[in-house]
Amino acid sequence: MNARCLLLAAALPLAACSGDIDLTNASIEDVATATASVEKPQAGQWRTDTRLVSFDAGADETPAAAAIREQVGDTATTEACLSDEEAGKPLFGDLSTAAGANCRFRRFTLKDGQLDAEMACRNAGGETLSVAQKGRYSPTAVDLTATVRRGGVAAQAGGMVTRIVAKRTGDCAEE
Repeated sequence: MNARCLLLAAALPLAACSGDIDLTNASIEDVATATASVEKPQAGQWRTDTRLVSFDAGADETPAAAAIREQVGDTATTEACLSDEEAGKPLFGDLSTAAGANCRFRRFTLKDGQLDAEMACRNAGGETLSVAQKGRYSPTAVDLTATVRRGGVAAQAGGMVTRIVAKRTGDCAEE
């Protein structure tokens, strides 16, 4: 996993903004356009703490689901160097695969560093995926809660809540 993915650690990219953004029923392209001029995360060394708050696997009783259930309450810490190149990438580059998956933002609000966003997707089989994020963002720190819900097929219905706290801790160590 690259440093940018470790830093963002969520399905929706984040942005700091000098102006307010308030969109409803927006496409990925609409949100990308609205956030094109916002500040991106600063390059440098980042520490990310990701805690699994809750997990519901629905009817899934597989060993993999049981292993994830055992991680509820655990925090994973990662350190990563976010290069200038990675920091300069478009904020919505990681959502390019969702663009063809019939996804729309039910809401995308970014005001004074507060993010409240929810993207919903539906595939041809009727399965749904909803990814919501709420919290604070600046180019040097992230503190948000991400909620993922899946529905449509009983064995795959369920969801999880993750808390992500990331902070730029300084410049990257020279190698």
